[in-house]
Amino acid sequence: MNLKTKKILGYLGVIPFFVFSFLPLLSTFPEGYVFTLLLSFYGAVVLSFLGGITWGWENAYNHKFSLIIGIFFSLIGFFIISISNMFLYYSLCLGLVSFLGFYLFELRVSDQMQDKGYRSLRTLLTFLVTICYLNSIITFSW
Repeated sequence: MNLKTKKILGYLGVIPFFVFSFLPLLSTFPEGYVFTLLLSFYGAVVLSFLGGITWGWENAYNHKFSLIIGIFFSLIGFFIISISNMFLYYSLCLGLVSFLGFYLFELRVSDQMQDKGYRSLRTLLTFLVTICYLNSIITFSW
């Protein structure tokens, strides 16, 4: 897949993060809560997807290690979905930490990060997702 397609898909994929993190500021309970819950769900699905891309890292430094860590992040995504309804605030915090953690892992292990354009895209997307999570965590109302 070329970089232009990755950019288009990446930016389209970040739109729900913004919608679900900023709409609660304009809504009251229960709609605001539902949007925040959807942010947690959507983030967990994306995190699971990111964990799955490690299966395509043929030239990773330690391929078996990459697969294990990828599965770990996919399981974290499932765990976030599992606890979101009862522990939404904590699932948002875990989502934030997990996205940052996966970015650092990918930066260290993935050969794709050697490509300046891809690394720049991933850095920007992770930054935008981080802003969305921080907004939702800071403005979260019990």
